[in-house]
Amino acid sequence: MLIVMQSRASADEIQGVCGAIAELGWQARPLPGGTRTAIGIVGNDRPVDPGCFEGMPGVLEVIRVTAPYKLVSREWQPHDSIVVVAPDLNGGVAIGGSECVLIAGPCAVESESQLLET
Repeated sequence: MLIVMQSRASADEIQGVCGAIAELGWQARPLPGGTRTAIGIVGNDRPVDPGCFEGMPGVLEVIRVTAPYKLVSREWQPHDSIVVVAPDLNGGVAIGGSECVLIAGPCAVESESQLLET
């Protein structure tokens, strides 16, 4: 579930929603944006009643997130995630960008000599 806060929501109102989520045994993940903050709920193993949050101060709307992998869904994070690996080697390699990246290697390493021979 994603709780979208009003653009004028105070830090105390955001913290109040995060506290209510924690009281239910879940994790709150605030996602500050350009004009407002959204708060994601992580760790819920059952549907969340939106009514628990709709009347709270500073809440604009409550959106159900139906994707099974919430943290990687476009509802949660609309922008591409790009991770730069080995940034000290010629600027690194960007994984998650527009180019295809291939990572390969031996399935198991039994010894240093085997790895060097490979």
